[in-house]
Formats: sequence, C-alpha cells, structure tokens
Amino acid sequence: MTNLHKIVLLIGRNKLYPYFCLLFVTLAFLYTDPFTSLNLRYAISYFGAICGLLCVILLAKRKNSGNVLGMLAAIGESMGNFLGGNVGASLPSFYYFGSHIYGLITWHRHQDSHNNVKSRSLSEISFLYTLIFLICAVFINIYLTGALGVDNTIYQLFINCFIFGLGVVAQLLLMMRFSFNWYLWVLLNILVIGLNIYTDNPVIATQYLIYLFNAIYGICEWKLSEKQAANNALAQNQ
Repeated sequence: MTNLHKIVLLIGRNKLYPYFCLLFVTLAFLYTDPFTSLNLRYAISYFGAICGLLCVILLAKRKNSGNVLGMLAAIGESMGNFLGGNVGASLPSFYYFGSHIYGLITWHRHQDSHNNVKSRSLSEISFLYTLIFLICAVFINIYLTGALGVDNTIYQLFINCFIFGLGVVAQLLLMMRFSFNWYLWVLLNILVIGLNIYTDNPVIATQYLIYLFNAIYGICEWKLSEKQAANNALAQNQ
C-alpha cells in the first residue's frame, strides 16, 4: 500500500470526516445568503447534499444503510439540478432512487462477518458491456434533453450527456458490488463540479468536490477489501 493510499484511508476512516463534509456543504449553502433571500433551488440542493454526503460515505465504507440515505439524496439532487436546467445531472437521480432499493436487497445478501458488503472485481467482458452501456446512455440523454425542450448550451449538453451516462453505469456497478464503479464516480464528480461552477450552484459544486475525495477513498477501501478477501481465501486453501 502506498503512502497516498494510507493517507486517504486515514482521512476517510477518521470519525471527524463526516462532520467536516457536512460543515463544508453548510458553508457553501450559507454563501448563497439564505437568510436574506431563500432560493428554493439552493435549499433543496442543500437537503440533497446532506443526505448524499452521508450516503456516499457509508457506501464507501461498504455499509448497506447508505442505500436508505441514497433514496432521500436522489430526490433532493434531482430537484436541485432540474431547477438549474441540468437535465443530464437530474435524470439519473430517478434511476438512483430505484437502484438503491435493489441495493438494499442485494447488499444484505452479500455481507461479511462485519456486516460490510463483499466487493467484486470487474472482468474484461463486463468492462466491454460497461463501455457499450455508457455509449447508449449518452445518446439516450441527448434524445431526452431534446424531447423535454430544455435549452442547454453546447457545453451544458456535452457535459450533461456524459454525467448521465457515467452516473447510470457507475450506479449499476456500485449496486452490483463491482469496485470499478469508484473510478467512474471520480470522472463524474469532476464533470459535475465544472458544470455547477458554470451554472452557478456552489452547494452542489462543493458537495461533489467532497464526493470526488470520497470516490478516491472508495477505491482505496474497496481494493483493500478485495486484497484481504483474496489473502483469506488463499490461506484457507493452503
């Protein structure tokens, strides 16, 4: 394990980590000056951000309870993004809601002795299917954006398409317990940060900046879990 991995795990496992995440999102919400003029978009985004932060932290730790908060986060984030005209970032949330229901069931069936979900490695053929699914999802978003008559700039449309595609595929892999999902979340979070800076939503931008670190933490945590499981299996076979 490299020093960088150790630092990421040290931060992610620290008991104060969730509180710092909530503090940063709250500061971003206060930056919108809600006590002077409460903006519905920012207020809903804040609710979704709080639930979403707790959700992804628990999922990175392989805790099934994160799926419950994920359903609440999906509602808040969808409404916040849609009010900002970000259709590509909004539509996957409906899918996230349903997938968390599936996650609650399947994660409960595949837990270790510490009640942490067992992660899986992505095969080459599964990676190919993932790539095809991603391309299809991008074109679906282009169609939906046009069908809904949403006025996006070329930049918004391009970024939203890949946010939609990456979100659908990454969430599917997450609910199916594939550790590769966290690499896709890293790419998606970078795109969402840029999009919400462009469309002036500091709450969601800050939220996804924290998501970005959490996705990196998820990579480290899940890969370590896979390595430990492989070592245990090897020890049992000897």
